[in-house]
Amino acid sequence: MKSYKYIIAALFVVAIGVGIFISCEKESINENTLTSNSNKIQKTPQGTTYTLDEYREINGKCYHVTGSYFVWEDNHGKQYILSEGVTYTEINCVTMLTLTVAPLEFAFEPKPEVEFNCEADYIEQDNYDFTVISGGETLTIEELNLFFQDALVTIYYEIN
Repeated sequence: MKSYKYIIAALFVVAIGVGIFISCEKESINENTLTSNSNKIQKTPQGTTYTLDEYREINGKCYHVTGSYFVWEDNHGKQYILSEGVTYTEINCVTMLTLTVAPLEFAFEPKPEVEFNCEADYIEQDNYDFTVISGGETLTIEELNLFFQDALVTIYYEIN
């Protein structure tokens, strides 16, 4: 009879321990989620979002350029530019009708180690990380670089 009391007491202690363990695990997950969400919110600097919607000629072909980009300043008054998507859709230069079903779309952001001091820094492709989202499969690296350079120059002169 005495051994049954010990077994029941041991099971009771184990049940309490498991309950505490499970409740603590849920609290730590919630705290980590809150921390990561607050970090994401704090990383977004205050700035201005601009919209692109224009027609451009690049290398003898016409394109409808659409997308948006974000401009912000750091604590020292230096501007930075990023875009989550700029799209170049090839069009007929006369009729303005779309000629492609797979437009080029890419995103870019400044490299964290780069300091922007003058015009040349803002339009230098090596100062940004580019990501082709879609439509770049048939283009050479030289052709892609034409689009990257066009986007940087266009955006730089629109904000300055």
